Amino acid sequence: MTMGTFKPLAVLALLFCFLTSPAQAQEYKEAFNAAIEAAQAKDYPAARDAFARAADLARQEGDMEIANKSASNAAKIDYNLGNALVKQENFEGALERFNGGIAIYPSYAKNYLGKVVALKKLDRTDEAIQAYEDLIAFGEEHGDSQALRAGEDGIRSHFNALASSALGRRSEPSASDAREAIATLEELQQRVDPDANTYYYLAVAHNTLGDYEQAVAHADQALGMHRGSRTDAAKIHFVRGEALMYDGNIAAAKESFQNAAYGQYKAPAEHYIETL
Repeated sequence: MTMGTFKPLAVLALLFCFLTSPAQAQEYKEAFNAAIEAAQAKDYPAARDAFARAADLARQEGDMEIANKSASNAAKIDYNLGNALVKQENFEGALERFNGGIAIYPSYAKNYLGKVVALKKLDRTDEAIQAYEDLIAFGEEHGDSQALRAGEDGIRSHFNALASSALGRRSEPSASDAREAIATLEELQQRVDPDANTYYYLAVAHNTLGDYEQAVAHADQALGMHRGSRTDAAKIHFVRGEALMYDGNIAAAKESFQNAAYGQYKAPAEHYIETL
């Protein structure tokens, strides 16, 4: 997540237009003005509280323009204060700020991202996954493709990392490691669409279990979706070559190893090409 920088002057420029209202004496206008003054003084916690009060009072008076503007700016302050607390490693405090921002103005997506960061830092993984799913729901509801993509990518990264960890905990993964990885990736696919990494780890897992046709099929799916570096592609070609080799299709295996002969896979791929 990109840490935003709070720019009070930019916010104030958007807000001063409301100060000429003839209803200046109304309580919510006073709260609104107090919020601006606090922001000018760089007292952002006080500004946040005043904006929240202005939002509540303006809503009661039916002035939804000021209510929404006040709530929006309260949520933005929560986001920036939350980011500052993350940098201070006060993750509980940061989480409280992000939750407050979501509560007062659910349409500001950055607080969902902040909430995920805080929860992950607190090792509250299940809640972090739920926060990603909340971000997906937000993206779908508001037509926000960036929020939708961030939520989906977060879930994929989490479960792909778990599968990678299971398959990489030994020099050679065991059958139980492979089954653990497959179960993890099945859960991923229940939540979001798989990506090239998902299919790569499935190929490795099925190779380990001796399901060579499945391994080749998953490797082909990974290659069809792959948009990364040549080195990343090489690892997919390599696991595909291994599956074909173990399945007895030597000619096809050599072709895959030729495509895998790059970076760290160059030496082992060339070894197989020469010895098969």
